[in-house]
Amino acid sequence: MIKKQSDDNFMEWILDPESKLKQFQDIKTLMKNEYLNDPYDWVVAFSSGKDSTLVLKLVWEMLSELTQDQRHKKIHVISSDTTVETNKLTSFLHKSLKMIAVNGAELGIEVHLVKPRLIQRYFRHVIGLGVIPPAPGKGFQWCTDRLKIAPLNSKMTEILKQQPVIIPEPEYNHRLTLLLGVRLDESIKRAASIKRHTSNDFFGEHDYIPNARVFHAVRDISTDDTWNFLRYKSKELPWGMPIEKLEAMYGGSNIKECPVIRSKKELNKSCGNTRTGCWVCLLGGRKDKMLQELIDGGDESVTYLADWKEFLFDVTFDCRYKDPIKGIKEIEKRVQKHSNKGFLDNPALWHEDEFNRYIDDYKAYERATKGNEKGEYDPGKFSFEMRRMLLEKLFYAQEMAGYKLISDKEVLLIIQEWSNEGYNVALEELKPINHHYDGAVVLKRDWTINEKETTNKNAIFFVEVPLNMPASELAVYHKERQRLTGKSIFCFYSHADYSHAKMVYNKATFLVCKKDILTLEEATSYVYEWLYLEGHITIGMDGKSFTKMTKEAKNAALKHLMIDTLGGAIKSLDERIGSLKNQSVNLKTLSDEEIAKLSRRWSLLQKWIRIEKENHIEQNEKINNKLTVNNKKVEYDYNSVYLTKDGQLVFTF
Repeated sequence: MIKKQSDDNFMEWILDPESKLKQFQDIKTLMKNEYLNDPYDWVVAFSSGKDSTLVLKLVWEMLSELTQDQRHKKIHVISSDTTVETNKLTSFLHKSLKMIAVNGAELGIEVHLVKPRLIQRYFRHVIGLGVIPPAPGKGFQWCTDRLKIAPLNSKMTEILKQQPVIIPEPEYNHRLTLLLGVRLDESIKRAASIKRHTSNDFFGEHDYIPNARVFHAVRDISTDDTWNFLRYKSKELPWGMPIEKLEAMYGGSNIKECPVIRSKKELNKSCGNTRTGCWVCLLGGRKDKMLQELIDGGDESVTYLADWKEFLFDVTFDCRYKDPIKGIKEIEKRVQKHSNKGFLDNPALWHEDEFNRYIDDYKAYERATKGNEKGEYDPGKFSFEMRRMLLEKLFYAQEMAGYKLISDKEVLLIIQEWSNEGYNVALEELKPINHHYDGAVVLKRDWTINEKETTNKNAIFFVEVPLNMPASELAVYHKERQRLTGKSIFCFYSHADYSHAKMVYNKATFLVCKKDILTLEEATSYVYEWLYLEGHITIGMDGKSFTKMTKEAKNAALKHLMIDTLGGAIKSLDERIGSLKNQSVNLKTLSDEEIAKLSRRWSLLQKWIRIEKENHIEQNEKINNKLTVNNKKVEYDYNSVYLTKDGQLVFTF
């Protein structure tokens, strides 16, 4: 259907060119009237694509029809070099701008090539900060604003300040006009944007710059008419660039528009014969047909760019390479050591005031929660481990391609961003490495494995580790392990809350999926080694290096062992207290074996006795027996429990 429409349009140009040219002449007439009546400069946003080329060609022809005296102001042609477009496209843009600057000077045309600042660059965001790139169904399209719009707006603001002050002021609400090459039939998204921002015929307000208007001169021109007008009676554009060079940027003769992919359902709608531009863009899907065309055309260097992009696409959906900790800087600020302790941090609970503090601590304990505010899987940024892999693989692609893909200054900025997070890596440590990928592990919102999208063939294990730390302290410890080891294991946090026993602790569940890990025991050992042992290398007296536990790791391991050892008793204690909520306490009902078992955990028994009292008080239930606290002694009217000086429990009945 598209080819038939194109053929019909071409025949219309052959049989009745005058009627076809009329719409373009009308545009030039509108341009001329606006130009002569507007005392302020114009700006043409030029990407070197067909649409911005169409706008510039029309402006160029309009200016050529004016006398020297009528050409009373500047036409600023602004192009943005995103630094992540293909070498072919970048070279074409630079050549075009040189031709425009030389041949357009006498028409009042001035050329500006802008680039995003270092802090706006793509690799600084993705590799330096770990920002997830725009992808089908993932995140928002932040890159267009930072790489193109922001640099363009900065230059426009600069030009706006240079505009003359006219007294009396004209009736216009603008002091600068921006001509954009956007058309209604280019895409549904573009059409909606034009209609939303165009208030009067071809003109609209600028989103970011006050006193600037937007001129959509070619909004109603079709794609076929665009190409046929550019080709009409000339093999060159007005500034000297051959039309066939522009056509080659779109894949030659089989030219069509490619839609922006906004969801995974639309992945099969991406098309190849198009001028996408940014070789890192994931919105066209995993397989970039634009890059494939360049490869098929003989540019083997693009093979390495395509491989890097496919690697990025794959890991973008893989939960294993996401950092589970969000907002770590704020968390680290509010963490206070030795505060908000877990329930096992103060076993001396036989004093009444100490028990009250224990209950307060239980209520105030900072419980870790799973996922976002809805409890859903909501992945954060790339882990440092993945960011380093992406940079090393980019170095490899750059080395094999034979030209720069990332500037030296941006590399240094990335290293600085890592350092700001606590990851200290010297430039000399980073080598070109062709990292390979073993397949994605994808989670659903409800934390279950997305079997359809998970392509990794290795076994997947979930390893739950109890850690008696408040949520903030747990996050800080996890981040310290990441910094020390230079890698991360994806996990999610939660907590175990025993409301009857008034006991609570946090826990982390780690997801392990690696080629050499085949059993749950191996996965558990892998997690424990990373969590407590790995990373801190020291030199012994014999001169040999060995791994030494850090102080923080030792404390974390002890807390883990305490809960792991007493976990069964805690659960049993909670169940027993729960069963006693509606009956009087009677230690006589316990067997000698049960008493002996409890006596081996005397601190837990003391807590149980006091917590039972607390539960009854909370429910305003009457307790038949009399309970008094006198020093280190708990007395019932029918039994007593004594704590001896050597720490032993003595039961009397």
